[in-house]
Amino acid sequence: MKKLHFSRRPVRRRHRRAVFCVFAGALLVAGLPVLPISPSPAFAQETTAKPDAKQGEAKKDSEKAKEGSGGQRRGGRGGPPRVVVDRVIQGEVVETLAVYGRLVARQSGVIASRVRGAVGAIQVHVGDRVKKGDVLVTLVTNMLNAERALKSAELRQFTASIRTVGTQLQLASQELERLERLRKSSAFSVARYEDKQREVERYRSAITEARAKAEQSQAEVMMADINLANASIIAPFDGVVSQRYVEVGNYVSVGDKVVSVINDTSLEVEAEIPSFRLSGLAIDTPITVRPEYSPPFSAVVRAVVPEENPLARTRTVRFVPKFPPGDIRVAANENVVLDIPSGAPRVAITVAKDSILQRRGQTVVFVVDDDKVRMQQVSVGDAIGARFEIKAGLKPGDRVVVRGNERLRAGQKVIVRRGGGKSGRGGESSQR
Repeated sequence: MKKLHFSRRPVRRRHRRAVFCVFAGALLVAGLPVLPISPSPAFAQETTAKPDAKQGEAKKDSEKAKEGSGGQRRGGRGGPPRVVVDRVIQGEVVETLAVYGRLVARQSGVIASRVRGAVGAIQVHVGDRVKKGDVLVTLVTNMLNAERALKSAELRQFTASIRTVGTQLQLASQELERLERLRKSSAFSVARYEDKQREVERYRSAITEARAKAEQSQAEVMMADINLANASIIAPFDGVVSQRYVEVGNYVSVGDKVVSVINDTSLEVEAEIPSFRLSGLAIDTPITVRPEYSPPFSAVVRAVVPEENPLARTRTVRFVPKFPPGDIRVAANENVVLDIPSGAPRVAITVAKDSILQRRGQTVVFVVDDDKVRMQQVSVGDAIGARFEIKAGLKPGDRVVVRGNERLRAGQKVIVRRGGGKSGRGGESSQR
């Protein structure tokens, strides 16, 4: 029996045709919404004209807005720029060096007890302001009163002994005189005369001893009075109580700490100055001191301690501050910055730092002549505070631009504006 063989090629061709027809239909359906519909000529002209009008109006509005904003921002797009100027000044300048120091009190320390005893009362607390002579702490005085009474009794005893021995010495001296008058008579006794002489000498020694003991007792009474007075611990100077070491009931001995007092009205500035910077610090040399949280004040040199720190190569210098009128809130041991002169004063031409610019590798400033600016090359020296020393290129009295000079061009017209804005820099500065 023969096997029949069927060919698969016609089936494959039919399958391919069906798939192609399906894809073609899908593409035709997807492409229908995007096909352009040709409108009539009048409608097309109307639709195209309206967007053009709207775009033109929007463009005009944007241009007006830009012009308005530009006018408010620059004072007119075509107008000259506004600048702030400062004068070039010539005067005596001193190069300074910033050195850290601190405020110290000339009068401060621990108030100690001068006698022993229990604390009976405390009249002050930390932070209280006291005057010289005010009572700070009072000790219990029962034992001190008893000691004084005992010394007073001993003094009275030795005083009575002096009177007794004095009376005996007087009697013995009278008997000795009678014996001397009997020296040439037969009733004179040499042995009795010599015994009376020794008796008189004994009484004289006794009265000398009694007087010494009386003086000793009197000194002890005075010491007892001093101890009683020292039982009231008083402030030795004006100041503020900074620390308290005892409470009521504590027992203190001689030399124990009671309170600490600091005189905040006699402050000085102390700084460690490098030895090679002392050439500009003569006595009464003025300097500027800048506290961290208070306005700056001036001070003068009071003393340079003649002792050098071998490790830091510095010396201690004391300055007397001159505080401005008003309540200046500074405290002892507060850190401050001192502007120390590093050399002798000299005459120099200076200009504000904000006027210096760098253009094409050159240091320049813009000088205002009438209503125009010119670019002037300068030679800059050392920095002196907020200014630079000018070695060449400017003369005193020139007006240089300190604000608004970043985009200036030589020969450009400007409008000089007074006032420095938020930064606090004024217009034209003057030399004092």
